[in-house]
Amino acid sequence: MTYKQLQEITEILKDIPDSERRDKAVQLMLQSAADTITTDVVNELIENKSNGKKTSSAKIKFTKKEIESMSKTFKREFIANGMAAHIIERPSGKHGSFYEIRYRRNGYDIAVSNKELKTAKAMFIEATQNLPPPDAIAKNKFSFGFIADEWIRYKHGKVAEDTWKGYESQIRRFIPPRFKDKLIKSIRTSDIDELMNALDTPRKYEDLRIIFNSIFKYAKASGIVTYNPVEMIPFKRAERENRDRLTDEQIKTFLTNLQAPLFNKVRNFAYAMYFFGLRPCEIDEEAHFENGFLICRNRKRKNGKKAYKKIPIPRQAQNLFDFNSPLKSPLSYDRTLDIMKKALPDGIIPYQLRHTFASVCDEKVKREVVELWMGDSPERLVGKTYVHYSDEFMRSEMDKVNFVVA
Repeated sequence: MTYKQLQEITEILKDIPDSERRDKAVQLMLQSAADTITTDVVNELIENKSNGKKTSSAKIKFTKKEIESMSKTFKREFIANGMAAHIIERPSGKHGSFYEIRYRRNGYDIAVSNKELKTAKAMFIEATQNLPPPDAIAKNKFSFGFIADEWIRYKHGKVAEDTWKGYESQIRRFIPPRFKDKLIKSIRTSDIDELMNALDTPRKYEDLRIIFNSIFKYAKASGIVTYNPVEMIPFKRAERENRDRLTDEQIKTFLTNLQAPLFNKVRNFAYAMYFFGLRPCEIDEEAHFENGFLICRNRKRKNGKKAYKKIPIPRQAQNLFDFNSPLKSPLSYDRTLDIMKKALPDGIIPYQLRHTFASVCDEKVKREVVELWMGDSPERLVGKTYVHYSDEFMRSEMDKVNFVVA
């Protein structure tokens, strides 16, 4: 019997209405699994291994002996839900790792961490002995925090990955535990309004209102609440600051500064923003050069749709890029942008390079083509017009653009 088969069986067993018969069936299934599961399957603790020093997450499995050591109440829940928790491995020090094991489901909220995986598993088993009583756990199923976690899981894969991570981060950072512990049915408009008015920037207000509204709409559609208290809170769109393009002198200063050794790791990344107008999030592992074009994922697509941009390499950039090195910086996203700022004139941010690219191209190239390169074009252009532009035409359009170089 494989682990996947075990999961399928436990899902079926959950549908048995009689709790005593269900528990007996689970025990029989577990005993059968113990006789037929291979040692390799049981001892395979993590399904997806960490890649280098990056943070990774996966499911972690427990042996039959470890499961038997869990509390009786939690053991039934754990078996019925596939006998697996969630593990996050984070780099710690030069060569070590730090392990965090979580189980957040059906009202349970267990989280332990340790630098030793074996110790972390033992701590998780110990934590199951000190859980709240079943009635308190049942009540927690209808807390705002529980529904928010459920909504986050629902949104995964339905929005862009960066957007989803943003939702998760904002809930964690800006919604306090005391608010998450409230029953979602008990939350009133005034509670949300008080929390929102305490935020220090209009953009946080806008983003958090979107999240609150989405969570309550999800709860209403699920029959958990009968009304959405966010509807009475006005939507205030934060004013966006319009950024200017760089002047010719600012561009020359930027490109000259990039030649310093400090910028060796971010130079290709910086060139990609200036010569192709890419969003920083688009300069990832998928971005590459191919037959005189830069090809990258268009990250501004909704509903998880995949689309790619294909932009000719400007002639002025031919001798500047290191085509043997990746475009993606080996440093973190934030660190890369921080270093780039040191090459830019005072008061200029990296995103203004995208504005510069759009402005320079728009002076010489058809607006529809510029929109395609920017990745902001409407569906009618992406779906129809783009496929009729030949590579030769796109190259000829890019040859009209006069990029300033140092």
